[in-house]
Amino acid sequence: MITRDERSAVLAAGLEAAQGELLQCASWGDVWRYASSLTNETPTVSPAAYEHLQQGDLPDVNDPLRSIADRAVGITQAELAIAETGSVLLIEPSPRDRAVSLLTKHLIVAVSEGDIIEELADGFRWLARQPRAASYATFVTGPSRTADIERSLTIGVQGPSRLTVAVLA
Repeated sequence: MITRDERSAVLAAGLEAAQGELLQCASWGDVWRYASSLTNETPTVSPAAYEHLQQGDLPDVNDPLRSIADRAVGITQAELAIAETGSVLLIEPSPRDRAVSLLTKHLIVAVSEGDIIEELADGFRWLARQPRAASYATFVTGPSRTADIERSLTIGVQGPSRLTVAVLA
């Protein structure tokens, strides 16, 4: 069993290995300030994150994909972060939530420091205890990557090209 500080350090190392980045934040306000500093447009926010921020552009309820596609920055919330792999667990029940995590160019995922767990197996055990939440769950590890048959790696084709995990103290 490792300490909370050690879990944060292991998470940072896992994120770095996956080409993601860790941002330590004292509050949701810090997340908003960081996101706003990255672009001249208003960051888009998933409904779950909007509950905490009360600012940003929510996806259009009638056409979330069109209203989000290729936006510079999106903010969402993770249920858990897995230190071992540098992954985050997203529970996204609606297309509006999923659009933010899949279609923005730079995704910022906020997670509470107390919700960092040690191993991927712990994440699956958590999901097993949350059968309704598991109806649409995604483990995200770093920015989107894909490679063609010639092994040419491309970042950001099928999801964000940049991932920041904002750990809320």
